[in-house]
Amino acid sequence: MPELPEVESTARFLHERIAGDEVSSVSVLWQRTVGDERTFTTALTGAVVRSVFRRAKFVCFDCVDSVGAPFVVAAHMRMSGSFDVVNSNTLPEKHDRFLWRLRSGKTVTFCDPRKFGRASIERDFEIFSRRLGIEPLTKEFTPFVLLDFLARKRPIKSLLLDQKLISGLGNIYVDEALWHAQIHPMRRADRVPMWQVPGLHAAIQYVLQCAITMQGTDFGDGVFEMGSYQPVAYGRTGEPCKRCATQLQRIIVGQRSSHFCPYCQPRVGQKNLDPKKAFNLRKE
Repeated sequence: MPELPEVESTARFLHERIAGDEVSSVSVLWQRTVGDERTFTTALTGAVVRSVFRRAKFVCFDCVDSVGAPFVVAAHMRMSGSFDVVNSNTLPEKHDRFLWRLRSGKTVTFCDPRKFGRASIERDFEIFSRRLGIEPLTKEFTPFVLLDFLARKRPIKSLLLDQKLISGLGNIYVDEALWHAQIHPMRRADRVPMWQVPGLHAAIQYVLQCAITMQGTDFGDGVFEMGSYQPVAYGRTGEPCKRCATQLQRIIVGQRSSHFCPYCQPRVGQKNLDPKKAFNLRKE
């Protein structure tokens, strides 16, 4: 599933190509993707896409309709969704779920083989946004905010994946941040030592910024083909840890695969760590 870096990269890709363009026609090829097809089509036909941005894991199209009313199309790509911009004479592909033909001669396509992706018209984006957690790359997300979240009696991995707390973090980058911060994914959040919180905060921002720079992660599944970020923990079961060479392990936390180093990220205590070095992030 695309996470914050992949969604951010997608939003930037779309913004560069369609910002300021007008939607001349809309084709919905799978009604469940858009909910009320009539509402979706009516709002977008004749609308101008002013910008494309990301909120949490949503690609957001800031639009103004044909009568001058603003709205946002909030699209979640889910497991297999992807956007592209092609020429208007390009025929729809098998898994395309909706198309927007633009006045410029371009077409925005949403391809989604597994049909889990969703897009909705949001007339009041502020209300929509309130349901989502804090953005981890903003100045509002501080070590003190993170410390407050960690007061909960839940595994740290599950807590960091909670979109009502922190927006955009997913399985890949939580594993990466926990590896950098040297915290076991099953460690109870309220038992993470206070001295490790700044390191975890820095690790979250570090891995997200690195991944955005590299346009996310590509696992060769065709969902996101631009990414060149190479995980240091996620998906590397049995490979040597880049810090201590111990074989990385895989466990299930909250029904999600989690990858970690059993030496660098002990579940009970932190005997392997030197607090004076805990905030130093590895930059392999």
